Amino acid sequence: MSSETVIQTDALARLDNMPWTRFHTTMTLALGVGWALDSFETNMIGSMFGIIKAQWRLSSLQSSLAVTVWLCGMLIGAIAFGYLADRFGRKRLFLGTLVWYVVFSVGTVFSWNYESFLFFRIMTALAVGGEYSAVTAAMGELVPKSHRGRTDTFILSGFPLGALLSAGASWLLIAYLPAELSWRIGFGLGAALAIIFVWVRRVVPESPRWLLQQGRIAEVETIVERIAEKARQEGHSTQADRRYQAVAFAPERPDFLGNLRDLFGQYRWRCALASAFNFSQATVVYGVLVLMGLVVLPYLKVPASDVPIYYLFGNVAALLGGLAAAHTIEAWGRRRSLLASYSLAVLAILPLCALTNLPVAVVSYCMIQFGVTWAYISAYVVSSEVLPTRIRATGLGVSVAVGRAGAMIAPFLLTSAYQFTGTPVLALIVLMALALPGPIAAALWWRNGLETRNVSLEEGSAETVRLSKTGKFEEALAL
Repeated sequence: MSSETVIQTDALARLDNMPWTRFHTTMTLALGVGWALDSFETNMIGSMFGIIKAQWRLSSLQSSLAVTVWLCGMLIGAIAFGYLADRFGRKRLFLGTLVWYVVFSVGTVFSWNYESFLFFRIMTALAVGGEYSAVTAAMGELVPKSHRGRTDTFILSGFPLGALLSAGASWLLIAYLPAELSWRIGFGLGAALAIIFVWVRRVVPESPRWLLQQGRIAEVETIVERIAEKARQEGHSTQADRRYQAVAFAPERPDFLGNLRDLFGQYRWRCALASAFNFSQATVVYGVLVLMGLVVLPYLKVPASDVPIYYLFGNVAALLGGLAAAHTIEAWGRRRSLLASYSLAVLAILPLCALTNLPVAVVSYCMIQFGVTWAYISAYVVSSEVLPTRIRATGLGVSVAVGRAGAMIAPFLLTSAYQFTGTPVLALIVLMALALPGPIAAALWWRNGLETRNVSLEEGSAETVRLSKTGKFEEALAL
């Protein structure tokens, strides 16, 4: 819903050209914890579910239901909280989802039976899905444009970091504590970390871009001036005090149906792009996790007790993939980073098809983890840059929901393919087919899309502008 009032301000230009300060460092850490906690939870349940299964004598169907419930909760939370972040603001949501996460993670710790465990898991997953939408929308809206890509990648690299922390914590808990206590403390650790970062996040202001969409110009000026004052205190007075030509903005207040109309109408190609990226990476992440644990490593005669070691190798490779994204997203540009990373994530599956020996399988697995982490981090950066502020969180939520749908169907299709032939080759071919939307979308964006490196979010998300070969924005219909 648009307002007839037009606002003239240079506040966003000042924000985009602000020097880096300690405020931006704090904000990066505060927002990055959401991704770390999601990964911590996902990997914790993978490490601990054998204990939970034995404690409550669960069947294989009940075990798989816990994963399905988690993914369904994330799917619903991503869309619902994504819209709420567009409607009520980024800060309310990235604080609210973290508090929600704490409450239901603590509930998980005190689960008294399997049914209560499932309830607390799906409620926790709603918050994690909301984190994906609210945090990913907010992460680029407060930082200088020259630092936006690298800052976003560091925030998103919280995911592999959380996986490493989870692997180490679960190993120690299982080794030194009684089984019934270890899994409860494991989930309690996630809640304790979240409580700390609720306090840290309170210092992160509301997104000036979202406030401008609401017509709250006085608050925008206050926040930008506060960041400028911090820059002056750190010796950046000249750069912080620079003024720019005022730009006109018309406030627009979103409504859910209006957001969906824009996403599936004017911005349908960009929404499809973000969804293809998310579907591809989620099927690879969850698919290869299932294949390695249930198919590839058992096929190569690896004892079940040694499987977590190979997951640890993969988590290290994933963290290195995050660092690769932090470099290439700026040094190569968004489009090249997307094309290279998604291509690698798919091609790295090929050596697994041979299954000649364990070292080849482990190297292939690590390359997949490296490539898919590089890919999804690059994709989230681009997706957040090419969707406009008024529908950014909703659009990201839709793409996350499509990805979680892929994560739900991939394990079923892959295990069915393995059971049909008795060898892992067909399952790996199916995994490659499921992953293909990512590199195809990346190739299309490399050929026809915008290069959003070092430009404002407003330029990058405008429907009628694109980057010409001369490096300047010109009027044209963008993909």
